[in-house]
Amino acid sequence: MQYADYLTASLSDLSLALQRGDVTARQLTDFALQRISEADQPRYNAITWLFADDARAAAERSDTRRQRGEALGQLDGIPVLIKDNIEVQGWPTSAGSVMLRDVIADNDAPLVTRLRNQGAILIGKTAMHELAAGITGASSLSGFTHNAWQQGRSAGGSSSGSAVAVAAGYVPLAIGSDTAGSVRIPAAFNGLFGLRMTRGALSTSGIVPLSPTQDIPGPLVRSAADLRIACEVLSGKTFATEGEALRVGIWQEGFAADEDEINQAVQAAVAGFAPATLVWPELETLAADANIIGYEFSEALAKYLADKPQAQFYTLPDIAASGLYHPQLETVFKTRAVHPGTASEGYARVQQRQHDLYQQLVAMFDQHNINLLAYPVVRRAPVKHGEMQEGSNALVSAVTGAPAISIPAGLSDDGLPIGVELLALRGREDLLLRAAEAIELRISLNK
Repeated sequence: MQYADYLTASLSDLSLALQRGDVTARQLTDFALQRISEADQPRYNAITWLFADDARAAAERSDTRRQRGEALGQLDGIPVLIKDNIEVQGWPTSAGSVMLRDVIADNDAPLVTRLRNQGAILIGKTAMHELAAGITGASSLSGFTHNAWQQGRSAGGSSSGSAVAVAAGYVPLAIGSDTAGSVRIPAAFNGLFGLRMTRGALSTSGIVPLSPTQDIPGPLVRSAADLRIACEVLSGKTFATEGEALRVGIWQEGFAADEDEINQAVQAAVAGFAPATLVWPELETLAADANIIGYEFSEALAKYLADKPQAQFYTLPDIAASGLYHPQLETVFKTRAVHPGTASEGYARVQQRQHDLYQQLVAMFDQHNINLLAYPVVRRAPVKHGEMQEGSNALVSAVTGAPAISIPAGLSDDGLPIGVELLALRGREDLLLRAAEAIELRISLNK
């Protein structure tokens, strides 16, 4: 395997090349580091922390295991990047904030332990929207990450760097986190596959919290097959490749009337399922009213920072008063710093709204005889840096706890990726993975 091959290779391609002896883990790691060195600055700005020595040492251990015939993990020898809000022992956990740049993790997050146990070579950490509190990628630590397809455009967020790192060929797999779309939005904006699993399916321990109720880590990859592998590695589960027919409904109000390119691409992506049209004009408002982030953010962050002596500040009010954050974060930080917390009556009401909305979702699926709901991940194209992004549909999954996937649906005339989101009921990631494989095949055949 040559360097040029590495840039677009799948997880299966790399595993097979390693198995055949066509390449070593050390060579793959050097390919990843070479690509980052050549491309990240100033083009993409997707990396916050790089640990080349740690990565090369891990790669050499993987090569030794392989040479000795020892048991190997599913990702043995494959370079992986981690979002900067996920703890990796001995590395900073700055979460896109200059105020946390000196916070060093004492332990690996369980997610990181799982990756290491499967032989993944962790090479560094990726840029993100500050404290995961937005979807444009604004960060006081690193500025903006550039869209992989068009410089100066939003890469989405908050897992901006993780998405761009995969799209730009640094690694075949990067890990992000998703609280209100933070895996699926950057996946859509960079032409990738991203999955938010059912609430509680993956541990959030060791992740800087935005909302303990809605936070969940998730993978970003370039193919449906890689997404299946990544989900099975992260969850420890195997997902069915066959089963009930995929019955898709299109959420009519999830589309913007004046975005023909996005609308047509999304509808074309699911056309092979002969989808039904579902009318639910209240859904966007119901999802917004069920968003629990504001109630949890300040308390959860303070609890996390309480035992982090390297942190510059320990509470959101202090962070908001400091003025040291990226300017795009001013409104959200100052508003949430004084937001009623989890002891308020409002918190219990929002919890009930989440429960009720999921029950309505179940009833709607039954009424229309569907098992998947389709709509654009974001109704609007990626904005230019400095602008605020509108049109996200990703909150529905986050507040209901239902799994959802972002699947590439083509490119606009401006050369920007378009993503279709599919939503399933809880525990039905198998349907989402099967649909991703079918849509990927359909779109590739139509090219």
